[in-house]
Amino acid sequence: MIHISYKPIKLALCILFASSLSTSCKKQLETNPLDKFANETFWTNETNARAALTGLYKAEIQMNSLAEFSPTDWWSYNGLLYLEFASDNAYDRRGDNSVFNKLSDGTLTSNNSNLDNYWMYTYKKIARVNYFLENIDKTPISADLLARFKAEARFIRACQYFYLSQYWGDAPLVTKTLTPSEANQVSKAKKQELVTFVARELQEAANDLPSYGKLTTAERGRASKQAALAFLGRIQLAEKSYADAIKSYEQIINANENNIDPNYSGLFNGTNETSKEIIFATQYLVDLAGNGMFQHNFPAIAGGWHLHCPLGSLVESYGFTDGTAFSYDDARYNAQDISKNRDPRLAFTVIT
Repeated sequence: MIHISYKPIKLALCILFASSLSTSCKKQLETNPLDKFANETFWTNETNARAALTGLYKAEIQMNSLAEFSPTDWWSYNGLLYLEFASDNAYDRRGDNSVFNKLSDGTLTSNNSNLDNYWMYTYKKIARVNYFLENIDKTPISADLLARFKAEARFIRACQYFYLSQYWGDAPLVTKTLTPSEANQVSKAKKQELVTFVARELQEAANDLPSYGKLTTAERGRASKQAALAFLGRIQLAEKSYADAIKSYEQIINANENNIDPNYSGLFNGTNETSKEIIFATQYLVDLAGNGMFQHNFPAIAGGWHLHCPLGSLVESYGFTDGTAFSYDDARYNAQDISKNRDPRLAFTVIT
């Protein structure tokens, strides 16, 4: 007679059940975060890839807000307007209280908060582009769409390095995701290296971007071949490579998809946002992504803050209607109406 002891079997079954329960609970507890995407599951479809690409364009531009009190991006409205304070075009009404006036009055220090924003947000956008380019190949999309997505990302990154090269000169050239240790040891690249990188990236991006005329209404605001060529021409002009700039701009002209719009004021007051003169633009949306540009610029009598004050040098740069240079001694000058007999763009640019 064979005697079977059931105690070891029961013990083994209990251990097996406990192990199974532990594994099951572990799988249930290891859930994906509910407030953000997990990298392992994100790059699995075109919808997610498009969302990531859209995020590269948006960057730090705030949603559901009106007045922007500090620059969040080179393409945000204050990111553009505030730089006028450092030129001979405008003056900040706040005077010495303005951190931007310090750019032109000789009192700029390294802890200038708004300059910190330009630098910080630029490299945040670059980091996002690098991460996007390192992961987009995982997404199951067509080769043509993949090439376009990469070209848009490279266009955005090249534009950031364009601004860095023109405003800082030497700056770190980062094209991959850095570890904290690597980030603390990064060194600056020479300005010419940045310029060469920007020109190459924009030219290669232009080859894979759709032509301006092929952008659908839903795609308005995304990069096109002409947008890449426009920025390429801009950096070539900045570096005095005039012959190369001519070639870049001639490609835009010869494509015959953009033209000068006779409705100049409509380009800036929101009534002509689909104009073919606008090659690339960040457009704000009512009740979704608003801006306080009019509030900043309008005079107090019109309910504005009168923050961006045009200087006389800007007004004087607009010639007379026949194209001749402006002069106070010219009989056509009208002190009571400075826009009379002048380049019509003056009246749409400077409120008097």
